This record gives sequence, C-alpha cells and structure tokens, in this order.
Amino acid sequence: MLAQLTTHAADPAWHNGPWNHGGPGWWIVFPILFWVLVVSVIGYFIWNRSPRRSARHAAQHTLAERYARGEIDEHELRERRANLRDNG
Repeated sequence: MLAQLTTHAADPAWHNGPWNHGGPGWWIVFPILFWVLVVSVIGYFIWNRSPRRSARHAAQHTLAERYARGEIDEHELRERRANLRDNG
C-alpha cells in the first residue's frame, strides 16, 4: 500500500491533483449552469403563480367567454385586452 502511494506521489501527473493540467477545466461550468437552471425554473413557477398574474388570466378568460357568447364585439375585446396588458 505504501509503495503504491509513493508511486503516485512520484508521478508527475499527480503534482496538481487529479487534474493533470492544474485546474478542474471546463467541467466546473456545468454545475453552475445546472443551479442557474434550477433557480430559474423555481423563479418562473413563483412568478407564474403570483396573484396579479392569476387575476389577469381570469379576466382574459372572462373576456373570451363574453366574446364567445356575443356580449362584446371584436373591437371591444381587443381594447379591453390591451387595457389589461397596460395595467398589468
């Protein structure tokens, strides 16, 4: 066992650890990208579930139903949707 350790210690490839050229290289980018992706997905779901966004979605759904029933015309539908986007 001791002979194996001294052999590895004498090996010039191990002078900087298991990374032969003095650093971890490009693989270090992937864990960072993974965590950025995880945080982004969590942030998107939190943003998507916000009360303001849910209220806007419900209002647009109500407008679509009123348009389908013929209570409002296309011009009024577009005008009210634009108003919802501007105030949201």
